[in-house]
Amino acid sequence: MNLMNESKNRLMIFKYNAILSILFFLSSTFYMGIKTINYSFSDYTISSLARFLDKENLSIFNSLFFIKSFLDLSFAYYVFKFYNLLLKTIPAAILLVAILSFGLFGFFPINKFPLIHLIIFIITFISWIFSQYSLAKLTKDENFIHFTKILILIESIFGNIFLFFNYFNAISETVYCLLIFFWLTIFISRYLG
Repeated sequence: MNLMNESKNRLMIFKYNAILSILFFLSSTFYMGIKTINYSFSDYTISSLARFLDKENLSIFNSLFFIKSFLDLSFAYYVFKFYNLLLKTIPAAILLVAILSFGLFGFFPINKFPLIHLIIFIITFISWIFSQYSLAKLTKDENFIHFTKILILIESIFGNIFLFFNYFNAISETVYCLLIFFWLTIFISRYLG
């Protein structure tokens, strides 16, 4: 029994990693954006920061995507254990696609691979939306599932408006990340014991 409790306690350190990963990523990119000459949060996306960085800072910037993905993977591990999910289940597979595709941004910066970067962005966006819904379904709470559907609709509307008006920049991306942060906070605090 003590061994089981000890294992659960060790696993608990991963519970909040998805929230930490968003805070880490946004604060790190914000700091780099402020330090970078000619970069503007209202004119460029977070990924576009790569165009303004020297080789050393570009390596640091690309590693931010890997670190965020690593933190998110440890969170996914916690979710899999909590809900007894196998990797071949739809919620697990979709969540892994969302997390791993985000990490690919570090390998394919927009300044060198614009088309691949765009494809990765679309995969990440779609897989995260489906992941939110499938994770909400795991809770079996109809109110939370309904709330998740509304939030997904809001995220989709904002995403399309930003694209349509060509206002997709670091500010709009931050708004989107904060919506995810809000959803994750509720999911973790209420449905992950």
